[in-house]
Amino acid sequence: MNCLPRFMAANMSTKMTAKLFTNQLKSVLISQSNTTGHRFAANIANKTQLTTSYGSPKIQANNKIILPKNIVLRHCSPSTSYALSLDTGFSESMPMTTTRRPLTIIFSWMLAKDKHVEKYRQLWYKRGFDVLTVRTSPFDLLVPPLGGQVVAKNLAQTLSQLNAQYNEIVIHAFSVGGYQFGLTLNELIRSQQNQHILDSIKGIVIDSMVFTEDCAPGLSRAVTLNPVVQPMIESTIHVFLKLFKNTVKYYDTAYYMIANPVVKYSGLFFYSKDDVVSSIEQNHRVMNNWIKLGHRVRSKCWDTSTHVLHYRDHKSDYEQELDDFLKNLKLRNSKI
Repeated sequence: MNCLPRFMAANMSTKMTAKLFTNQLKSVLISQSNTTGHRFAANIANKTQLTTSYGSPKIQANNKIILPKNIVLRHCSPSTSYALSLDTGFSESMPMTTTRRPLTIIFSWMLAKDKHVEKYRQLWYKRGFDVLTVRTSPFDLLVPPLGGQVVAKNLAQTLSQLNAQYNEIVIHAFSVGGYQFGLTLNELIRSQQNQHILDSIKGIVIDSMVFTEDCAPGLSRAVTLNPVVQPMIESTIHVFLKLFKNTVKYYDTAYYMIANPVVKYSGLFFYSKDDVVSSIEQNHRVMNNWIKLGHRVRSKCWDTSTHVLHYRDHKSDYEQELDDFLKNLKLRNSKI
C-alpha cells in the first residue's frame, strides 16, 4: 500500500489535506466494498466542500434557538421533544422552555447511528434529564481547525444560550466523543464569561474513551473490523498524524483538559480489560490523576465487554453504577 505522499507535509491547506487523505482512504476501501468505510470517507469528502458546515447557534426574535448542524436537544417529556435536522442546516428551530430539569450532554462515538444513541437518551430520560447530543464526525477528528474546534466553539455558544434553562449538567462522553468534550472544556476556559457553564457541570461519565495513543487503532476499528482492511487504514492514519503534527496537538490539548479538569468534578469511568481501543492503562492514569487533584472518582471495569456497548453487555451493572453516581451528585431536579 502506498502511504500518503511526502509532499503533503509542505505548504498545504487543511482542506486539501483532508481531500488527499480521503482519496487515500477510498483507495483502500473501494475494493473491499466496506459500507461503513465509505460512510467514513464520504463524510470527510463532503465536509471539505463545506468549510462552514457548522453554523453558530442563533436566537430568533420569537425567542427560539436554532442549533448548529451536529447538535440535537431533546426533552424528556414526549410532548416537548424536538429532534432537529442537523445534517441539512438550520431547517428547524426549538423554543426556549422554562424547564428546570437537569441536562445531559452526550458526546457520541464515531459514526454512531441514531437508533443506538437513542438507547442512551432513553436511559437519561427515565432519570428526568433532557439530553443534548453532540456528534463527532471523522472530519471533526482528523481536521480539528475546521472540525472539532468549530464544534467546540459552537457548543460553548449553545450552552451559554441554554444556561438560563439548565444549571445542572452531567456529561456522558463516549470514545472519541471524549476528544470533543476536551476541546469544549478548552474553549470554555478561554473566557471568564463561561464560568457559569463550568460551574453548572456537576458530573462527568466517561465511557470507553479513546486517548491520543489509541487514535489510529480506534478510528480504524470504527471504520471496519475486516482483518485485512483494518491494519491498512490504521497505517494510513498513523502516517497522516505523523505528517501533520498540528492535528496531534489538538488531541493532546483535549486529553490534558480531561486529565486535569479546571473545576473539581465527580467522575464515573466505564471501561473493560479487553477493549483494545480504550487502553486500560490510560483510563487508570486519568483516574489516578483525578484522585491526586482531589476529584471524586468511581469506576466500573469489566473483564469482557464491547467498546461503547458496555450498557448493552452489562445493562444492570451499568444502570446501578450510574444511579449510585447520580445519587452522590445530589442534583435538585433529577428523578434519582
